[in-house]
Amino acid sequence: MIQDLAGWSTVLELMPTAMFVRDAAHRWVFVNRMGCEYFGVKAEDVLGRTDTEIFPPEQATRFEAGDDAVLRSQQVVETEETVTDPQGHVRTLLTRKTRIDLEGAPHVLASVTDITELRESEAHVRWLACHDALTGLANRTALFSRLDAAIGRAASGGLHAALFYLDMDGFKKVNDTYGHLIGDELLVQFGARLRSVVGPDDTVARIGGDEFALLVDDNGELDVQELAERILNLAGEPFDVLSTTTFIGTTFIGTSIGMVLIGADAVAAGEMARKADSALYEAKKKRNRLVVYTKELDAALAHRREIEKALLEALLTGEGLSCHYQPMIRSSDGTVVGLEALARWRHPTLGVVSPVQFIAVAEETGLIGQLGEWVLRTACARVAKLDDLFIAVNVSAVQLRDDDFADMVKRVLLETRLSPKRLELEITETAIVNADSAAVQLLKDLRRIGVRISLDDFGTGYSSLTLLKDLAVDKVKIDRSFVQNAAQAGDSAAIVRAVSNLGAALGLCVVAEGVETEQQRAFLSDAGCDELQGFLFSPAVPEDRIDGVTGPYPASIPLTAYSAG
Repeated sequence: MIQDLAGWSTVLELMPTAMFVRDAAHRWVFVNRMGCEYFGVKAEDVLGRTDTEIFPPEQATRFEAGDDAVLRSQQVVETEETVTDPQGHVRTLLTRKTRIDLEGAPHVLASVTDITELRESEAHVRWLACHDALTGLANRTALFSRLDAAIGRAASGGLHAALFYLDMDGFKKVNDTYGHLIGDELLVQFGARLRSVVGPDDTVARIGGDEFALLVDDNGELDVQELAERILNLAGEPFDVLSTTTFIGTTFIGTSIGMVLIGADAVAAGEMARKADSALYEAKKKRNRLVVYTKELDAALAHRREIEKALLEALLTGEGLSCHYQPMIRSSDGTVVGLEALARWRHPTLGVVSPVQFIAVAEETGLIGQLGEWVLRTACARVAKLDDLFIAVNVSAVQLRDDDFADMVKRVLLETRLSPKRLELEITETAIVNADSAAVQLLKDLRRIGVRISLDDFGTGYSSLTLLKDLAVDKVKIDRSFVQNAAQAGDSAAIVRAVSNLGAALGLCVVAEGVETEQQRAFLSDAGCDELQGFLFSPAVPEDRIDGVTGPYPASIPLTAYSAG
């Protein structure tokens, strides 16, 4: 056993960790080279000095008490403590101490391992477990933990609360247009704005890509509508992101809000989150608004899920789905020049399901790709048997986000042997405006092989010459809301004539849909519309009745007999 300091010094200098020896009076009698590096000192600066002379008083007192305990117990003692070294750096040290005898006197031998980085890493991991790394807000795990606590308080007669779910409408377009770096910065700024409208004890969480949540305590003064208005207003202000000003609401971003109250009858966190999500789903139908959860929303959601399940089964079997066809008339002579294909669905228990319902469900659940392809293939195969008529098929904005869409159209045309020149794809104005550059390029690729592009519901969204120029469409369809009042209302008539003149100037075919009377037909023809469509000629009919609606449809009012002043 080594009994002298010189012997211990030789051994301790070989150690790969910081080692030091102090005597019973707490004076430093030895520190190895690693110890000097750890503490940033020279041996001569500490040898012969006490802890009180080297460290802050509270720290020195703690070290001395630890040494005294080791000297009394003669056991190995391991401690972890945060210290400030002589240079003022705060470190977390793992210290192992034991008693040794040098030349008959008791001393403390200590080894020190700096675990600062390890503890900081562990703390960061714990932080990440309950925070969103991008925004620094609480994450879903933390939200549900606090939601459980809020439910418990409310159930025991304490504070009630409100759970808000929010979704940034149109965020994907910002990402696609400006890139993920700007998208991330937008998320950070939006999260900071949410944080600013609630109290320090309320929870703001990011729970998904562009989805956020607020858990707000209600001390009896919470005004849900007022808080929602503040959030909507904040979301409507411009965001300065990386020197690029992205305008919210009117240009790219809005926010939809769903809310559920946490009262004494609240149940599990997962159920309350589901209810808030149901309200959010309803809010997103019109966007940029608040919807408060009610039991009726559950019934509507259950019906939607029933439609989703039944639609998936119908797409797999083909049972109940069909295409109806409505003729499109050349206004100059009443000749039928094409047909528009419209999806129809009759279910054995649900009955006739409105296209408004099942197409919306298909878009929301990702089934629109399958449904759209089925309609396209069915319609192309049917019209391929007819001479000269073109077929118009509606395309959803969701389909345009599918990179495989153009290839799918080409594949269907090849399989059905329909000439691309006989296919028209009808796309709403709003869908085109919200489409990214990849979707626009996809449509241009289809035009190059002869497929025609028709801009549907023209005049209801963001009509502009730039839109028509950039996309290079072949047709514009004037929305039925203008057509139905055109023969009586001066403003509608002016819009119809303006669109017709614009179409003529750009070499576009102008179509009027929703024609129901001969007076409307006469006015629209006189105004310069090239094609007409509506119940005046025929409703949409099943495929076995196509031969009965192929016209012609001569005008009962001579065109020269009608003039709209």
